[in-house]
Amino acid sequence: MIAAELRTRIEAFNERVVGALNTREIVLTVRDDAGNLIAGLTGEMFWNVLHVDVLWVDENHRDKNHGTELLKHAEHLAADQSCEAVYLSTFGFQAPGFYSKQGYNVIGDLPDVPKHSMRRWFWKRLPSPAV
Repeated sequence: MIAAELRTRIEAFNERVVGALNTREIVLTVRDDAGNLIAGLTGEMFWNVLHVDVLWVDENHRDKNHGTELLKHAEHLAADQSCEAVYLSTFGFQAPGFYSKQGYNVIGDLPDVPKHSMRRWFWKRLPSPAV
């Protein structure tokens, strides 16, 4: 309850300063023929940016381009909604190399979180939508 009130209050302040958030959530999935979830992406578009919160691919279905396809689809949706950039984070033991291959640039590291690894933030500028 308190967390929701705090979020509401900070969002109201933010909107007074820089304009409406225009928040849009996205959820994308890949399923097998039986309907089982094998990959997915969640994110949130607001102002002029997409934040990718989760990109997950089942270990048995990696190296089949599901992650690339989901990320490209999310980028396309964001560009169509006038987003100019995407940002996300990953841990050193997850997929920093994957995001670099997708054209994302490192914008920051938090070393030793978790111990003996790191958290790394990435961003990518999106192309302007075709007119």
